[in-house]
Amino acid sequence: MVVTIYTMKKLIIIGLALVSNLSLAQEHKHQVPVNPRFCGQVEAQEAIYDMHPDYRIQDSISQAQFQIDYESFLANDYSPDDRVAYTVPIVFHVVHLNGPENVSNAQIYDCIENLNKDYNATNYDFGNTVTAFQGIAANADIEFVLATKAPNGACHSGITRTYSNTTYDTGLSGGTHPIVEAVIDEHGVWPQNKYLNIFVCIDPSGAAGYTYNPANWLPSSSMYGGILLRHDYTGTIGTGSSSSRHTLAHEAGHWLNLSHNWGGSNTPGVASNCNIDDGVADTPNSEGWTYCNLNGNSCGSLDNVQNFMEYSYCSTMFTHGQAARMYSALNSSTAGRNNLSTPSNLIATGTDAPSNLLCGVNFSSSETIICAGSTIDFSDLSFHGVTSRNWIFTGGTPAISTDSNTTITYNTPGVYSVSLEISNGSSNLTETTQNYITVLANPGLDLPYSESFETVSVPDNINFFVTNEDNGNDWGVTNTASSSGSKSIKMSNFGVTGNSIDEFYSGTIDLSVLDPSENLIMTFKYAYNKLHANDDEYLKVYVSNDCGQNWSLRKSIHGNSLSENTYGSPYTPISDSEWNMVSFENIHNTFYTSNFRYKFQFTSDNGNNIFVDDINLYPESWLDNPENNIENVISIFPNPTQNNSTINYFSSENDNIDITLLNVIGQNITTVYNGSVSTGYNQYEINMEALPKGIYIVKITNSKGIKSVKLIKD
Repeated sequence: MVVTIYTMKKLIIIGLALVSNLSLAQEHKHQVPVNPRFCGQVEAQEAIYDMHPDYRIQDSISQAQFQIDYESFLANDYSPDDRVAYTVPIVFHVVHLNGPENVSNAQIYDCIENLNKDYNATNYDFGNTVTAFQGIAANADIEFVLATKAPNGACHSGITRTYSNTTYDTGLSGGTHPIVEAVIDEHGVWPQNKYLNIFVCIDPSGAAGYTYNPANWLPSSSMYGGILLRHDYTGTIGTGSSSSRHTLAHEAGHWLNLSHNWGGSNTPGVASNCNIDDGVADTPNSEGWTYCNLNGNSCGSLDNVQNFMEYSYCSTMFTHGQAARMYSALNSSTAGRNNLSTPSNLIATGTDAPSNLLCGVNFSSSETIICAGSTIDFSDLSFHGVTSRNWIFTGGTPAISTDSNTTITYNTPGVYSVSLEISNGSSNLTETTQNYITVLANPGLDLPYSESFETVSVPDNINFFVTNEDNGNDWGVTNTASSSGSKSIKMSNFGVTGNSIDEFYSGTIDLSVLDPSENLIMTFKYAYNKLHANDDEYLKVYVSNDCGQNWSLRKSIHGNSLSENTYGSPYTPISDSEWNMVSFENIHNTFYTSNFRYKFQFTSDNGNNIFVDDINLYPESWLDNPENNIENVISIFPNPTQNNSTINYFSSENDNIDITLLNVIGQNITTVYNGSVSTGYNQYEINMEALPKGIYIVKITNSKGIKSVKLIKD
């Protein structure tokens, strides 16, 4: 449907059918365009109209009334020399995957600063406006101020951060907007009649940014009417650049009901655009520009190539007519824009608060887990009006600092707190975060290394760590199944819908003792069955030679290679035959460092539980060394014991063994284990709790002979 609206100056054609941004988003997902479309506003709007034709009709009626109101305001109420300044509360929502798109607060502040310069005619290139348009170059006098209060009235920085795959934006579809929903799930609703919501992400549907014109189909209590902005088009520092500094001004123009200078299409440079109007009296008709031609004359008169609503990349200005149109939007009830600058809303959002109001103490760090001898960068993120600060870094060097940004060295393994006190000269706030920094040993544990999860918890933030970004189920030690002993580590994946990635990490292990020519062997066991025949779940093993700063994939098993069997209920292995042995030797000598670490990563696909046990790292020479017989490959710890002890047994080959516990006169107390073992380390648990104090004998029989080890119960 095409609706034609006649104005006092030109013709507006609303409703040009374009490609849906939804299909574009699917095309570009995880393949972020190097040179995105400058603006996706038209495509986003058309996608909604295609899904909801009634919205197109509703918007046509609303826009016709808006045009009448705007022209009346321009003729009777607007004066460039007698304006009312407007303040718009804004909040930034950074949606990220812990990459560079998780832009810094400083980059956001820089973006806001550039936005306000553009809307107050203080941008450094304003003076570059060509003479023909200097007389209508406007100070729009709109100030965008970061909110200091959340919707519930609590003190807030005006910046939220959300870890989510929706950072690859797919637009509004089926009544929901996934990137917005991800923010709502974590931070609640920030209503668009109280805040201008700006979502910073990796890919806003293939564009540098987009938004929607004010519309009544966008409920004023929702967040769907915000601005989507690509992270590297956000400000001029960090991932931003000077060439992209006007992008947010352009999108905010759309948010305030401005069209492109060539009208309501996204095809600049087309001759037919001369017949389309942007609804603003003092912007000449234009075909639209994607490069800077200051002498451009596309429709019979000099084009306003330097307008913020062009694609010329040499923008400097809005016109007085555009400023008046934006004022009309801020006085319109459509989408609740008229509530934004009211005194009551400025109070509610904290945008009228004194600039030195001390509100919250907060800080960030470049790392929270490092190896001894490494450094961490700390930044004060407190808000608002901080004039001085005092840091205390327990375990760090230096132990105190008064700088906003500081670098601290940690030389001793341990877990340490960080404290920050801030002041605005009249009041103080203090925040102490316990157990914030973990410093791992360097060098780490000795070889050979064995872990069967009998005596550790996961996570303990010393020997093992986990990541659980989706806040769902995670890896943890279980006593419901094991390959050896009584415990293993389990990922409770049954009933987990969609795709999630969960990881567990080791502490440090010292491989620096290995000769560069020595081969290192890593082995582990896992038990898993699919839930559905077409499940394609991944178990991957990564290694790091720099304390976990960088990771390299060394083993990947998925789909039928992980298991061809299906199990229609929550899977738990019940027999030794269900455990699969994995061995690989591609950990090369570049990883022979003193702070080696490994991690296991599981990627779900609506499947079943998985268990891992008996992780071993040992040099290949252990398999060939004749001294590694039963006499020196067994240890028991703790010994003496009060309750339980663990037998640590290394087998140089697949074998059969028998482990029995005898009293001091040789009587059999219990059989600890009888069965097959795999090459590498194996661990078994002995429960001594019910036995009286005294001396016992652990007897191990394998194909090479018999070994007896004394075990004392205190």
